[in-house]
Amino acid sequence: MSDWLCAYAITRNRPATLDIGPPRLIGYRDLGVVVSEVAPARFDRIDTLDPVDGALAELAREHDAVVRAVFRHEPVLPLRFGTVLDGEDAARRLLETAYDQARDCLDEVAGHREWGVRVRHAEPATTTRPDAAGLTGTQYLVRRRERLKAIQRAREDLVGAADRLGAALRRHAADSMERTRPHGVLVNTAYLVAQDREAAFHAEFEWFARELRAAGATVETSGPWPPYSFTDVELGAADG
Repeated sequence: MSDWLCAYAITRNRPATLDIGPPRLIGYRDLGVVVSEVAPARFDRIDTLDPVDGALAELAREHDAVVRAVFRHEPVLPLRFGTVLDGEDAARRLLETAYDQARDCLDEVAGHREWGVRVRHAEPATTTRPDAAGLTGTQYLVRRRERLKAIQRAREDLVGAADRLGAALRRHAADSMERTRPHGVLVNTAYLVAQDREAAFHAEFEWFARELRAAGATVETSGPWPPYSFTDVELGAADG
């Protein structure tokens, strides 16, 4: 058996409630870390692999599958993908080092799930330059200025609708986190939502999404996910 362990998540130290296959739980007091034996060579080049590399994608899917399996039974703090520990003592040190923070964080996310909301907006396909045929120079400039103002008003309306959506969703969420917005994405937000507030959260989403779609935006929600965006646990010297 390898001494090296891949660490997936911190959770409650209740092995009897988990049914997660080969990964196992190493406990310290009332916390546990979910691990499995691993050949370190699998992670040697993790920082240099292309994000679309097949090997990297396979590792990421394995990590997510274990986290989700734990999440079906217990609150979970997902650890950074690629966390490798030098044996069981290192796993217990991880828990000891992060104990207070991890216990508080588990209490905060218990009974909650993460939902993502993304709003995309494509720039108008029509040019800002009007057809100059039959127009004097002054008429052309006036027409072009009017068209620019119309596009700017449409953008402002869209931003206002997106702001109203965000404010409404935050009323039903315990926390929210702005994420990186690729080009063309107006909103990319993660929400931590208590399961008994999810129906209200989604009803609010659909109400405001209609306004955004009418303004030409693409609006989508994703989830539920384990609370990946809301569990930043400091591992300190326990990292492998």
